[in-house]
Amino acid sequence: MSAGGAAGFSLRQEYAEAVWKAGGIPLVIPITGSPEEVCERLDGILIPGGDDIEPSYYGEKPKYPLQLVDTRRTDFELSLIRAVYYGGGSGQKQKPKALLGICYGMQLINVALGGTLYQDLDAQFRGLCAIDHRRGMHDITMEGASLPVEGRFRVNSSHHQGIRKTAGALCTMAYSDDGLVEAVYSREHRFFAGVQWHPERMPEDPLAARLLAAFIYAAGTR
Repeated sequence: MSAGGAAGFSLRQEYAEAVWKAGGIPLVIPITGSPEEVCERLDGILIPGGDDIEPSYYGEKPKYPLQLVDTRRTDFELSLIRAVYYGGGSGQKQKPKALLGICYGMQLINVALGGTLYQDLDAQFRGLCAIDHRRGMHDITMEGASLPVEGRFRVNSSHHQGIRKTAGALCTMAYSDDGLVEAVYSREHRFFAGVQWHPERMPEDPLAARLLAAFIYAAGTR
């Protein structure tokens, strides 16, 4: 992205407001320096939404028109995710570190740990029923997770890609009625999860509040 003719990246205000409302202190991380060093200094990391992930990151060539995220951002956030998962490159998982991925962020968590994506849901995904994942609301079922959320919920949707093969290090904790993966998590960590919808855009939603509160609590109890 650009601002005033200079290269730069921006973040929607809703993310900062959601973190603050849940009890955290939001800090925007610049894409500079060492991701591993950044990770060491923070209690929790939120990977926000974005556009499409370059398919080469999961071993494919582009098959459909894509609006790609700048690879500088992708590379930096991949390193952040792996630093959290593997404990800053030490080879040992650092369980207390908290990480939450939203939309693109969830997809990037999956790619970072070896999973793949549908490049275009309309072209590649044949679901059990018709759901428009590009916009609007739909129902999901959350179950079997280590997080304090389970049952049927209605979520907002704004994406055209999704998880195709879930990374072996991750467990699925939510599906939409058409069978698409809507949330994933790691059993090896206090809080390491991704959701396909946008809880930061639903400030009064009980599910969004519980997810964000659990993330901030995990970050604050390191």
